[in-house]
Amino acid sequence: MKRIFKQNHKPIKFKFRQSKEDFIVTEIPESEASSDKGNYLLAKVQKQNMSTLEMLEFLENELQCFNIGYAGLKDKHATTTQYITLPLKFSKSFEKLHHPRLKVLESSRTKQKLSIGDLKGNNFFIRLHEVSQEAADNLAIVLSEIQRQGMPNYFGYQRFGKDSSNFEKAKEVAQGERMMKDKKIERMMLHAYQSYLFNDWLAKRIEISKEIECKACEELLVNMNLSQEACDLLKNQGGLIKVLPGDIVYVHKTKKWENVSDLQAIRKPFKEQKVVPTGLLPGAKAWRAKAMAGEIEHHYDDLTVSAVGARREAIVYPKAIRHEYKAKDKTFELSFTLPKGAYATVLLENLANRDLTPEFKLKS
Repeated sequence: MKRIFKQNHKPIKFKFRQSKEDFIVTEIPESEASSDKGNYLLAKVQKQNMSTLEMLEFLENELQCFNIGYAGLKDKHATTTQYITLPLKFSKSFEKLHHPRLKVLESSRTKQKLSIGDLKGNNFFIRLHEVSQEAADNLAIVLSEIQRQGMPNYFGYQRFGKDSSNFEKAKEVAQGERMMKDKKIERMMLHAYQSYLFNDWLAKRIEISKEIECKACEELLVNMNLSQEACDLLKNQGGLIKVLPGDIVYVHKTKKWENVSDLQAIRKPFKEQKVVPTGLLPGAKAWRAKAMAGEIEHHYDDLTVSAVGARREAIVYPKAIRHEYKAKDKTFELSFTLPKGAYATVLLENLANRDLTPEFKLKS
C-alpha cells in the first residue's frame, strides 16, 4: 500500500518485534470517575496475545452474554489494557472466569454500555531492537519533527486484516455486490475499503503539499489552476499538509466541521493545531470537500458504498513523547499518547520511512 511521509530522511533500520513485552497499549477512558450505581459492570481488563474479538468470543461463550460493550479494538500481539461493560446480572459469573491470557484489574458500576469510540485515546510503550547509536540519534531527530508538526493519520495495517492486499474483495462488499455470512467480517471489510481510499487520498495530499513547497508559483499556477494570491498563501502556510481551498477542517474547540473558503484566515488556527484538515470515508451522508480540495477528493470517493460515511482527521499530533536509548542492549524505548483511531504502528513507519511489517514474537 502506497504511503508517503513528509520527512525525506533515509530509511532507519530497527527491528519491531510486536510482542507482549515490546508492545504495550493502555486505553484512556473518557471519564476516570467510578460509580456505585448503574445497571452495567464496567471492567478494566488486561490481555496478552489475545485480540479484542477473541476476548469477546470467549466471554460470550462462557457467560452466554451477547451485550458486551467495548470502546475500541486492541492488537492481539501485545499487552493491552482496555475497558468493557456487561449487564450487571453477569457480574458474579464474570468474576469467577479464568483465562491464562486475560486478567481483570478492577471493576465498578456504570449507567451506560460502552460503544465504539467511547475513549480519549491510548498510551503506548514500544521497544525497538537492533538499534545502532546512529539510528537512535536519527530516531530522536524525526521524533522531534513529528512532535512539532504531527504525522499523517493513515490507517495502520491492522485495519485491513489478513487480506490486506485484497482490495477488490473489500470493494465488492462495500458496494453491496458480495455478502458475507459473518456480519462482523462484512463490516470490517467495508471499513477496510473506506480506509484504502482514505490512505491513498492522504498520500496524494502529502505529495501535492511537497510539490507546492518545491515548485515555483509560475508552474503551480498552470498545473494546479491556482491564483497568484492562493499560491503565495500556500507557499507560506507550513504544516504537514497544505490546507487547500474547499477543504473541510475539524475545529477542536467547537468539535464541528467547517468548509475552508479563506486561506488567510485558516493560517493561524492551523499553525496552532486548533483546526485540522479531514479526509473522506465514503458513504451516503458524508460531507464532501469543495473547490480544489473537492476536485482531488473526487478521485478517492465512491458514491455506491453502502454506509453512512464520515470524515477523518488527516493529521494526528502525538503527545507526551518520551524515548531512551540503551546502548548495551541496542534497544530504543519509546512511549507516547495518541488520540482514538490513530495507529502507533503508523508512527513507527513514519520513523522508519518505510512500510513496516512487524515480527510477531509469541510467548506463552
